[in-house]
Amino acid sequence: MQALRQGIMENTQIGLLGFGTVGQGVLDVVNRREGLHVAKALVRHPENYQGKYAVPFTSNPDDILSDPDIDVIVEVMGGLHPAYDLIVAALGQRKSVVTANKAVVARYGPELMSRAREARQNFLFEASVGGGIPVLDALSQHLSTVPIHVVEGVVNGTTNFILDQMDQGMSYHHALERAQALGFAEQDPSADVDGWDSARKLTILAGLAFHAWVDAEEGFVEGIRQIDAEHLTRLRQMGFGMRLVARAERHPGSIGFVVAPTVYPQDHRYLQLHGSQNAIGFLSEAGWTWIEGPGAGGIATATSIVADIQRIRMSVPDRNPLFFSPSYAENVDDAYFIFMDNPDKPLPHIADALRSGPGFIVAPHKLPEDPSIIQYRYRAK
Repeated sequence: MQALRQGIMENTQIGLLGFGTVGQGVLDVVNRREGLHVAKALVRHPENYQGKYAVPFTSNPDDILSDPDIDVIVEVMGGLHPAYDLIVAALGQRKSVVTANKAVVARYGPELMSRAREARQNFLFEASVGGGIPVLDALSQHLSTVPIHVVEGVVNGTTNFILDQMDQGMSYHHALERAQALGFAEQDPSADVDGWDSARKLTILAGLAFHAWVDAEEGFVEGIRQIDAEHLTRLRQMGFGMRLVARAERHPGSIGFVVAPTVYPQDHRYLQLHGSQNAIGFLSEAGWTWIEGPGAGGIATATSIVADIQRIRMSVPDRNPLFFSPSYAENVDDAYFIFMDNPDKPLPHIADALRSGPGFIVAPHKLPEDPSIIQYRYRAK
């Protein structure tokens, strides 16, 4: 570990676990900063990278984790394993860890924060939510000085793009294919379009806002596969639009937790978001606070990673709560609408409708009267 001078870690040596779009973005940003240096990078096939970048590459994690000259580990591999195992090993080697891995943080966040404290190191994850938006820093350092009641936002750029295209009449499948061709969507888009990317981010946001960690799989999570371009056309004719929205509410003894396609008036801030733009809001005793910006992209995400490295380098205390109270998830009490091809079709039993998923959207705003839309409310017990 490099010595400190006037509270600043000099010539911080960084070990990169992963070298995809975000990893290359980290290298790009680090190369513009004095006092930061990427010492080594972990990849599966080092021979494909040697000579192209001024960084030593290795396929052996121990070459990085056991290197006494490396101060900070940056994990940008993605997925649960081996990422989680390597983070645990890094903390065991008394190295601070910075990650953009929302899956690991959502599943193991409290445990890894505890491990970091025991090792007297940092475990920081600003880039796991909101890409280049400093949302977790604002949440934990500023906004949480008074109780927060609601966290909500559009936190997935892929679904923004797809819904934009569908709003112009394109089918879901064609919009998804275009998103993949342009690099907005992965070849396996399930995490995005089924809502789980948003749900994991909501777990992290709610955890820091409420000091209560909720398993995303216990909440209500619905993606956009069931949405048809016709739905969006009918909504637009009535002055509304749709976005995939994640929302968590503080309830006595529980957290309301829902991710679902949600309807808003056309002038709502969510409907002004395009591509990878995110917007996240917090309702506290001080009122609503909104943060917007680029939610994805190599350089955008890298800025949050390097900001976390700077926190460590400047010996700024981490932003993680000392404890999380046990809690469970329940559905947020909103209005549900079912689009019916036949207005005379009997209304399905509400429990069956909620379990079946396809065919409904969550809407916090009442829609105008329309015979093709059946409206009812559901209150979580």
